Amino acid sequence: MEVLLNTGRTVDQGVSMERGKTSQEYFEKVAVAFLHPEDAKELGVGEGQAVRLTTEFGSVVLRCSLGNTERGSVFVPMGPWANALTSALTEGTGMPSLKGLRAKIEAVPGGKPTTLEELLRSWRGRSGSA
Repeated sequence: MEVLLNTGRTVDQGVSMERGKTSQEYFEKVAVAFLHPEDAKELGVGEGQAVRLTTEFGSVVLRCSLGNTERGSVFVPMGPWANALTSALTEGTGMPSLKGLRAKIEAVPGGKPTTLEELLRSWRGRSGSA
């Protein structure tokens, strides 16, 4: 299913960050994709089930959460998982594009969210972008 990806800060993301970015609480609050309930139903997933979100910049598996999003869009809280899906390029603005990115979402039956360790391992050896 094609969707528009939006990323941003949430209260839960901010509070859990205070516990540490390697904490289980942080992982649970940011390795998540908020979907409209009808979109989740169309994908055949429910609360807590795994979905793969893919953009031209990367792909991660996240936990589905039924959220207050518009149909055809998905929201991912700021953090390493959102960063894996967005570009580091700023187009001269100093800020990368974090909203309205084209993405594909699919169910991952029996899957588990990508761990922080897996993300870091996948970034090893990649060069930075200007």
